[in-house]
Amino acid sequence: MENIWKVSFAAKELDVAEWKGDLLAVGVTEKDVARNVESRFENAILSALDSKLGGLLGQVSSEEDFSGKLGQSTVLRIASGLGFKRVALLGLGASASTTSAFKSLGEAVAAAAKSAQAGHVAVALASPDALSTESKPKTASAIASGICFV
Repeated sequence: MENIWKVSFAAKELDVAEWKGDLLAVGVTEKDVARNVESRFENAILSALDSKLGGLLGQVSSEEDFSGKLGQSTVLRIASGLGFKRVALLGLGASASTTSAFKSLGEAVAAAAKSAQAGHVAVALASPDALSTESKPKTASAIASGICFV
C-alpha cells in the first residue's frame, strides 16, 4: 500500500521563536547573516532565534561558514524544551527576489523535512518585510511549488 501524503498550507504571521512543530525552516539572504561588532545577527528574526537557542545558531553558522548563498543549508537538532525539534537555515542568495529562488527554497525545505522525517514544518523568511504585499501570494506559491514537487 502506498503512503499518501497530506499537505496543507496556511499563511499567517507568528513569532517564529515561539512556533511549535518538527522543523522551522528559515529562508536567509546573504544580507540577513550580517553581524554587528559583537558578532550578533543584525537581522531581528535571526537575532531572536539565536537568543532563544543560546547563541547556537550564530556559532554553527560561523563554524559551517553559512553565508546565505543560494543552495546553502544547515540544519540543527535542538535540545528538548523548545517548541520545535529542528531549525534549518536555507540560503536564498544575494537577494530573495526571484520566483526560482523561492522555488529552490521550497525544494530545500522538502529535502530537510524528508531527511528529518518532519510532519509539521513552518517556513519563514528572515526578511519578510523585503516582500511587497503584491508579491507575497506569488512568493508563497513558488515556495509551495518547490515543496510539492520534490
